Amino acid sequence: MVEGEKGMKVNRKITVVVCALAAAVGAYFLISHLMMTDEARIKQVIYQGKAAVERKDIEGVLALVSRDYQDDLGLNKVAIMMLFQRAFREFDAIDIAVMELRIEIDEKQQAHALLDTWATVRAQDKARYLVGTPEKPCRVVFTLVKEGGLWRVIKATGVNPEGIEL
Repeated sequence: MVEGEKGMKVNRKITVVVCALAAAVGAYFLISHLMMTDEARIKQVIYQGKAAVERKDIEGVLALVSRDYQDDLGLNKVAIMMLFQRAFREFDAIDIAVMELRIEIDEKQQAHALLDTWATVRAQDKARYLVGTPEKPCRVVFTLVKEGGLWRVIKATGVNPEGIEL
């Protein structure tokens, strides 16, 4: 056997092992995704939204909002974008606490995520509560619908941030 042939056999074995591992990991994530319940997916949307707001990631927030968003305050998706852009500019940090998240899915395939929450913001080294407090959390209800197989927020109620004009 020529020395180069031995190295090629080892490289082929390594390639086969790496491909097998990649296929196994991919299969695991595919099966996990397919086995995930709607309730788990909705909770994931809520926590992804929380994380996106805390990172001040406008694209991350908007990816979770339906193009048909319309709430009782008259806000649509464009208004939500403008509201978050303003908040992200105004505040140095945003922290959100989520308590008692409960998911309900009705017969019309609309979901309602009910949670008690509060948010603190910091600007110029001053911190304050923006929504609710630990002693008196704000009850928020997000209504979600499936769009293209993904749950997205179509309405939010109960959020009345202090000090931000809507």
